[in-house]
Amino acid sequence: MSLFVAFLLYFALLLLLAVISAAETAIHSARDVEAQLLAAGEGAVAQRLRAITANPFAQLHHTLLLSSALNLALAALGLWIVTGPLRALGWNVWITSSVIFLATVLLGDMAPKFFAARNPSVVLLGSLRLLHPLRNVIDPLALLVDRTTDALLQKFVTRHIKTRLPVTRDEFETLVEMRQEQGLLDSDDSAMIHEALDIEALTVRDCMIPRVDLALMSSDDSPQKTTAILEKSAGRFVIVYGETPDSVEGVIDTNAWKLANRPEWRTLMRTPAFVPETMPVLEALEHHLHNEEQPALIADEYGGLEGMITRREIADWLLYEAAPWHGENSEIRDLGGGRFLLDGGTRLDHLKAELGVDLQADGIDTIGGLVFNQLAHVPKPGERISIDTADIKVRRIVRARIQEVELRLKPNSAAAPEV
Repeated sequence: MSLFVAFLLYFALLLLLAVISAAETAIHSARDVEAQLLAAGEGAVAQRLRAITANPFAQLHHTLLLSSALNLALAALGLWIVTGPLRALGWNVWITSSVIFLATVLLGDMAPKFFAARNPSVVLLGSLRLLHPLRNVIDPLALLVDRTTDALLQKFVTRHIKTRLPVTRDEFETLVEMRQEQGLLDSDDSAMIHEALDIEALTVRDCMIPRVDLALMSSDDSPQKTTAILEKSAGRFVIVYGETPDSVEGVIDTNAWKLANRPEWRTLMRTPAFVPETMPVLEALEHHLHNEEQPALIADEYGGLEGMITRREIADWLLYEAAPWHGENSEIRDLGGGRFLLDGGTRLDHLKAELGVDLQADGIDTIGGLVFNQLAHVPKPGERISIDTADIKVRRIVRARIQEVELRLKPNSAAAPEV
C-alpha cells in the first residue's frame, strides 16, 4: 500500500471518528429537538432521532462500539505509516507520531465534541443521515459483542459475584436529575418518581382504610341484614366479626359474591392476613398483598382491628401524594374566611400538613373518627363540636358514616395566620 493511499484511508477513518465523537456528545447534550423533528418529517432518520431522544443512553452502545473500533484501526494504521513509509523517508519516528497523535485528538475528538455541545440537534440529524446506512453492519456486530461478553462473564466470573451491581438510591436520583436537566422529564414527573422512592419509609398505617370507614358485619346477623350489608357496602370488602369487631372471623369480597349470584355468604368468606400497623408497605406488598383480591387487616399493639389495606390503597396514596387533585372532589376545599370543607376520611396528619391544625388524638386517624369519638354517638347533620383551634360542623351523613364536615378555624388559633 502506497503512502498516499495510507494517508487517504487514515483521513477517511479520522473523519468517521469525528462524526462518531460528535454524535456521542450530541446524544448526551440533546434537549429540545422538536423543530428539527418537524423538519425531518416522518422518514427513517426522523424515527431514529425520536428513538434517541426518547432514551438517549440506550443508543450510546452502538456509538461507543464503533468509536472503539475506529480508534483501534487508526492506531494500527498510524503505527504502520510512522514505522514504515515515513521512517524510510528519513522522518523522525517520535516527532512524526506525536504530530499524528495530536492531530487525531484535535480533529477526531476535541473539535467535534465542542461543536456538538453547541449544536446537538444539528449534529444528531447530520450524523444519523451519514450513519443510518451502516446499521445493517453495526447492529449485528453489537449483538455479537453483547452475546460474547455475556458468555465470557458467565464462564469466567464466579457465581457468587454479581455481574451487575444494583443501582443505589443516590445513583437513581442522580439519573432522574440528569433526565430533568436534559428536558426528558418535567418537574411533575420528577416529583412523582421521588414520591415513589419514598415508599420505603411508609408503613401500612399510612395507607390503610381506618376502622371507622370499614364495612363490618356480625356473623350472628340475620340473613336479611347480612344481604343488605353486602348489597349496600360502599367498599369492596366486608369484615365479618364474632362477639366484638376485634374478633374478626373473615373477609367477604362483595364483587365475587355478586358475580356468584349472591350465594350464602359463608361459602365465600376467607381468612385474611393480619399485619402489625408498623409493618413497612414494601414488606406487606411482597408477603401479603399479591393481588387486588387479597386484603390485609391491620392490628394495633393490643391485637384490635385498626384498619385494612389493599394494593389499591397503596396506589391511591402514591398517586395522591405525587399529583394531588385540588378540584371539586378533593379532601380539603377552601371556602374562604378560615372555613374548610373536609371529606370525612381526611387523615388528621394530612390536615396538619396542609392547614397546620393539630388535631391528633390517640387511636384516631381521620376527622370523621374524631367527631365520632367526641360525640360518642352517630351524629346528625348540623351537630357541632368545638376544640382548641377550630369548630367542626357535621355536614353530611351516609349510612352512619360521616361523609363531610365543615371546619372553621378560630381567630385566635395558631394555625389561622398560616392559612
